[in-house]
Amino acid sequence: MLKRDYRNIIAGAGLSVFGLAAAAFALSKYSMGTISRMGPGMMPVSLGLILAFFGLAIFVPALSRRGPSIDPKFRSLTALSISIICFALMIDTLGLVPAVFSAAVIATLAEKLISLKSAVILGAALSLVTWAIFILGLGLPIAAFDWRF
Repeated sequence: MLKRDYRNIIAGAGLSVFGLAAAAFALSKYSMGTISRMGPGMMPVSLGLILAFFGLAIFVPALSRRGPSIDPKFRSLTALSISIICFALMIDTLGLVPAVFSAAVIATLAEKLISLKSAVILGAALSLVTWAIFILGLGLPIAAFDWRF
């Protein structure tokens, strides 16, 4: 046991910093308006401040509480980070379906118990659902397959 609950301290501080940064960004880019006539910045600023408040609600009690030792899972962190980066790099160059498929398969590497067959089935199912929701259902102008070779 540690003297303090560092997991909640880090999580609360991270939420507070992110919420304040989002609120500050929205405040600098959008007009707030008034309560009776809300501007485009009212909602993002409000949500950012609420997120910062919840972060403080997690952070402050954790300062006086003992917590378990931190056991970082570097395999999960690495796999999920690579998955997100891979999606970001592939969405414009290859299209939505290959980007979602590869991101899902790479993300399954975070867990040791998932087989390759299960990962491929999950990737295919997520690709199909994503295509159906965003391209068919919502009609977003995203290419399903964008082969530029």
